[in-house]
Order: sequence, then C-alpha cells, then structure tokens
Amino acid sequence: MKYEDRFKGIFYGVADIVSLIDVNYNIMMVNKAYEKLLCRPAGDCVGSKCYTIIRSRECPCEDCPLLKTINRENGIDAKLLISIGTDKVSLTRHPIYDDQGVLLGVFEIGRIVTRELKMEQELQHHERLKIMGELAASISHEIKNPLAGIGLMTVSLMERLNQKDSIYQDLGSILQEVQRLEKLLEGLMDFAGPGPFILKMANIHHPIDTTLKLLDEKLKSGKIRVKKIYNLKIPKVLIDSSKMQQVFFNLFLNSITAMPNGGDLIIRTDILSQKINKLIILKGVEVTIQDNGVGIKEEDLIHIFDPFFSKGSQGTGLGLSIVSRIIELHNGSIKVQSEEGSGTTVRVYIPLD
Repeated sequence: MKYEDRFKGIFYGVADIVSLIDVNYNIMMVNKAYEKLLCRPAGDCVGSKCYTIIRSRECPCEDCPLLKTINRENGIDAKLLISIGTDKVSLTRHPIYDDQGVLLGVFEIGRIVTRELKMEQELQHHERLKIMGELAASISHEIKNPLAGIGLMTVSLMERLNQKDSIYQDLGSILQEVQRLEKLLEGLMDFAGPGPFILKMANIHHPIDTTLKLLDEKLKSGKIRVKKIYNLKIPKVLIDSSKMQQVFFNLFLNSITAMPNGGDLIIRTDILSQKINKLIILKGVEVTIQDNGVGIKEEDLIHIFDPFFSKGSQGTGLGLSIVSRIIELHNGSIKVQSEEGSGTTVRVYIPLD
C-alpha cells in the first residue's frame, strides 16, 4: 500500500473531527466526522475558507490558532473552543512544515466536549450550593437570636403605647420588617439543611395531588387549567412526601406566576428505564411540569437555581435553590427548559435505587 493511500485510510477512519488547512485558510481535506458535525459533504468544505465553513465569517477569526501559528505567537498545540450548533467543540491545531521549515498549514483535530463542559458546570454549581449552605447556616445562627430579641422588645414597647400614637405606628413598621427578616432566615435554614428527612416508599402522585389541592383556589382564581397525565403503573419510590410537596408547591407556584392571564399547567409522570441484555431495568420516575407562560430569558436560565436570584418583586429568591437542594438529597436531578414567551418545562427525576 502506498504511503499516501495509507495516510488517507487513517485520516478518514479517525473517529475525531480532523481536517487539513493551508496557510491561506483553505480547507484541503476533511474526514467523515467533520462532515457529520457540520452536516455538509466534503465537496462543500474542501476548497472553502475554514472561517466561512465553521463560523460563517468573511475574514479570519481574531482568536484563530492558525493566525497565531503563522505569527509565531504560540507553540505546537494551539487550542480553541468554539460553538457549532448546540455543540461545543475543542479544536487543536498542529503546524505542518516542509523540509526547509516553511509553514505549509495545520492539521486540525476537533472533539465534541459539550457533555464534559455540562458536567463541569454542574459540579461547580453543586460546590457553590454547598458553600452557600454553610454560609447561610452560619449567618442564620448569628442573626436569629438578636433578631428575636428586637422583635420581643418592639412588642413590649407597643403594649405600653396607645395604638393611635405615631410612635406605635413606627414600631409596627419595625415589627413587620423583623417578621420579614425572620421569614428570610427560615428560608436560609431550609436551604442550608432542609431538616431531617423521613423517607418512606410512596407513590409520587400523592405529594403532587396534595399540593394541587392546597393551590386549588389560586389555580381557579388565576384561570389555570390543570391537566394530569399520570402513568398509573409507576412504581413507588423512596421519598420524604412532605419535602417533595414543598418541591411541587414551589414549581407549581412559579408556573401560576408565569401565567398572569391564565393558561395550561400540564403534569406528566412516567417511568425511566434502560435496556440491558434484553432485560428492561427500571431506573426511576420522572415528573414533567409544563406551562405556557411567559418563559425565562436565556441569560437568566443558568442562574435560576442560584440562591437569592429572583426577577420578581416578591420572595427571597431561595425557592428554586431549596427545591434543587431537596432533589439533590433524594439523589435525583432537576432540569429546566424554557424560552422567553414560549413557556417552561421542568423535569424532576427520582431514582428507584
């Protein structure tokens, strides 16, 4: 076999995304993985400028490793992280020189790293929540007792005054603020540690239905139509029903708030399974909560589980943080998909094991 044929066989057979690019940014060769990533045949890529094919630009990218290689600004491995569609791709470019040391082009290797980056972001998020939980517990203990003292002294002073007295009114305002701060501290304590869990095997439909009954009047007054699509064969899971009720209360309330003019709240339950050697292994249950409300802005979506993040004038911004914490302590997961103006879908997963 000729050297050139052997090279082509290896080049086209590599599972990673590979290409050859000359010093004028012209694509010389691409493999099957490259075609699959860009959803373009090799004929559309070869001969075209790399910045046109990859980033739809009319001039080289400012952060292009090839440009830096030509200008001798970097070493052999020049890396670049780019977005192609919904994927994040890590590109590594290795310079190719002739016998006289003249740069001919680069050999480019790409790898889809979307999953790795997502996992890294989730780990960072959990670490932030852990630190915030420890900080919240510390702050709450330091403030709780002095705040209770202020409240008691305020009540004591109010009892000595006439209710029509202007000072009485001022003390009433102070008491309201004390009560608001106490409520915030309760939220902080719930976030830091939602209290002891009482885990029992239960049907996930029970805390859902109980929560809907609690919110019945609010749903009716808000003209919210509830549609339940339950999988009646769903198995029981090990949960703290009262804590899961708290989860659904926050999620349903968010959906109601997101539909000020009424709308549809769809609650779906299902079984998640995996097929291994012709056997169906049940993994867990999933609750999907969908509304057709105002949705969430893209730039806000990544922050919704962050403590104290809130776009509303009411609330402390701890609701979803506490929800995330409770689900995490159930060894489950929660995912949110939303688009501004198109509603929101929340998926809560609780494992069977």
